[in-house]
Amino acid sequence: MSEYTYEILPRQVNLGGGWRLRLLEDGVEVGGGVFPPVEGIEDASEALQAAFDEADGEAYAWRLAGPHAKGEA
Repeated sequence: MSEYTYEILPRQVNLGGGWRLRLLEDGVEVGGGVFPPVEGIEDASEALQAAFDEADGEAYAWRLAGPHAKGEA
């Protein structure tokens, strides 16, 4: 059975800041995304936290889907 994990890593400011999500299956990156600070939130730390929350939510949904998303069971 495959192991589904993830990493949320900070992005460099010169790349727009925020977070990079890596979705891992058995330690191999199989997907992910970039989550910049959320626009429309004036407080920089709150915008960054909102971006993290989005990345974390995406990772959580991916882990819940697990093998079912690819027809494995």
